[in-house]
Amino acid sequence: MPELVSGMMHNVLLILKRCGTRCAGALALSCAILATPGASFAQSADQCQVTRTSGRVLVERGDDRDRLTAGEMVQSGDRIITRRRAQVTIRCTDEVAIVVGAQTRIGLDRLLRPEGDATSTSGIDVFRGIVGFLRPGGRRDGFVVRTPSAVAAVRSTEWTIEVDDNATAAFVRDGVVLVGFAENTVRLTPGDGVDVAADGSGGPVKQWGQGRIDGQSERLGPDW
Repeated sequence: MPELVSGMMHNVLLILKRCGTRCAGALALSCAILATPGASFAQSADQCQVTRTSGRVLVERGDDRDRLTAGEMVQSGDRIITRRRAQVTIRCTDEVAIVVGAQTRIGLDRLLRPEGDATSTSGIDVFRGIVGFLRPGGRRDGFVVRTPSAVAAVRSTEWTIEVDDNATAAFVRDGVVLVGFAENTVRLTPGDGVDVAADGSGGPVKQWGQGRIDGQSERLGPDW
């Protein structure tokens, strides 16, 4: 187990290095999540399937761009794009659900771990738009989400990430999320949100008003 934890910490270090100094604050607490005693890691390949689409949803694979429909399996390296008033839900065999709102672009390079790989840290990249994450309470393996201005590390929770002009907003509906930006890390608990500017500077943690919460829920749709 120490070797597994060490390997996952190494992967988070690489993620944060690529993100730059604006995400350095996520390092210590991200590693703390991955080093939690009793953590378990999947030994088989994850699979993720599109379970619902609404409106025009596209997938980019290499040089190809095609319509994405319910029932399709997503692949490592996919870029998912939703158009105006579009939504898509992706559910994985490790019980993670990713709910994508309209006018959003995400990257799945790190969502699927190779079969037998127990050290890689799973997660996605959010380039723009809004995404909700649903993770069962019993899960403890690390999950990292990168945006242009922040890195968020979680275990089990329900939370959202929104990216607009490289600025990031994170909100937690249930559980705990650690958000790193610049040289700071904040801890979000239910009802908490934080706004991070495009330059990586972050505001204080605040309890979000119901209007802002309802606005996100409407954009994410019925699966959220």
